[in-house]
Amino acid sequence: METIPKTDCQKVGFFRKTHGVHGEVVLEFDEQFEYSVEESDRFFVELDGLLVPFFLEKDGFRFRSSKSAIVKFDWVDDEKYAKRLIGAGAYLFHSEIIDEQEETESMFEGLMLIDSKLGEIGIIDQVEDYSGNIVFTVSYRGEELLIPFHEEILVSYSENESTLTLNLPDGLIDA
Repeated sequence: METIPKTDCQKVGFFRKTHGVHGEVVLEFDEQFEYSVEESDRFFVELDGLLVPFFLEKDGFRFRSSKSAIVKFDWVDDEKYAKRLIGAGAYLFHSEIIDEQEETESMFEGLMLIDSKLGEIGIIDQVEDYSGNIVFTVSYRGEELLIPFHEEILVSYSENESTLTLNLPDGLIDA
């Protein structure tokens, strides 16, 4: 039997405690891995120094908070078996790690930014994440503008038309 090398994997969290008596466990994970753990159908669990694959039951993952989830694995049917997992690290392959920032950047870069009042502003050249605050860099009338983005100002997004329409705050752009 071939083992899974730890060097091919990223530790995303650990199993903190059992949940109930039917084999569920609480997975604590770093917030940066939220999308990765949500999309996974399997975790490698570190048992006795080896990474062992555990597959999730159908609907066997539900968020408890932004940094924890309740997980139910196939073949883990009672609290006694689940207790063996407590304290063990949870791993995913490096290739399974979803970089939230890269997704956001690639989604918005190159779109035409439109203001609901002023019309076309320009193409989004760059997307920066300043401690969770998304800022677009757009060329507007020969000048570089920094446009803060928040879901509350989103009017529409069209992937087909490559447009992002926002309701920008008054005074942000000198018209």
